[in-house]
Amino acid sequence: MSAENVHGHQQGQGEPSEQEVQALVERLRVAPAEDIVTEVLSTLLSTAQVKLGRRDARLFIDLCAVLLDRTTGFVSDELRRQVDAALVQLRMGQVAAEREVAAAVEPEPNDLPRTPPPPGGEEGPTQAGSTGPTGSPSGLWVPGRNR
Repeated sequence: MSAENVHGHQQGQGEPSEQEVQALVERLRVAPAEDIVTEVLSTLLSTAQVKLGRRDARLFIDLCAVLLDRTTGFVSDELRRQVDAALVQLRMGQVAAEREVAAAVEPEPNDLPRTPPPPGGEEGPTQAGSTGPTGSPSGLWVPGRNR
């Protein structure tokens, strides 16, 4: 979206007009799912690259991996290969960058307070032992899990 931001209006302007919102809604409505998934993955991968060495970079790397896993059968094999290759590079870059950051005395501003666990890890987004209203640690509904 060249000079437009994610809301579809020119950067530097105020809130989008009703027409701009409608145009964005229409573009999203007819866009192929793979195109939208590609945009989301691209944003997450770019963000992870910029944040290499920070704890939040791991979060974005893991989000890409989870999203890619959840889209199996809905996106092309080519997209999967490209994202897998990028994830390998980002993971290696993250390990190297974490070593450099570990030598720093002060943590970077606005980084996560702790390293996120890997997808499916022991910790959930809530306090240990607490569950949400659905009985899952995150409080989200999980198919096949009773309340």
